[in-house]
Amino acid sequence: MVIALVVALAAGGTVYALMSGRDTGGHAGDDPTAPSSPSSAPRSTDPATTPDAQRPAGTEQPSTTPSADGTIPTAYLGSWSTTIDNASGQHSRRLTVRQGEVGDTVLSLVADGPTGNGTYHCVFEARLTGVTGSGDRLEIGPSSVTVGQPRSACTPGTASEVTLLPDGSLRRVNTGNGEQLTYRRD
Repeated sequence: MVIALVVALAAGGTVYALMSGRDTGGHAGDDPTAPSSPSSAPRSTDPATTPDAQRPAGTEQPSTTPSADGTIPTAYLGSWSTTIDNASGQHSRRLTVRQGEVGDTVLSLVADGPTGNGTYHCVFEARLTGVTGSGDRLEIGPSSVTVGQPRSACTPGTASEVTLLPDGSLRRVNTGNGEQLTYRRD
């Protein structure tokens, strides 16, 4: 399992065990598939949703035209949330995308959840590394931990890509292993 290798390198076997549904103490990493490891990376919550999925009748694709105020299209801006449920409990993720240019910190992620002996609270930030010419994908660099409570429970994440889906949700995909997480606008 590719994710297990990535996690093993980044945070050891703790995250892998959590992804497998076992309680390992609730370490958090910036890996979207590591529910109990807070991460700014996406995780698969809706594997049936694909970029090519058809839109329901009367639904328009969100505009991906760059904003007059910056590089990021307006449709991406704001806060997005999801939850991850596994054997150790429910883990919340709140991702915020801010306007900015390539090189600016534009993404923040707050991850909260239970651990084997308490709870964790992690905040991650990441920089914009690119936007496709059509504006349909944001390229986000590796994340860093800005708040870690406990610090040992929060692991930085790898680069990711963010796209808007036809249903108005936002998907973040870990470019290293393909794991993804789908968020709904707050």
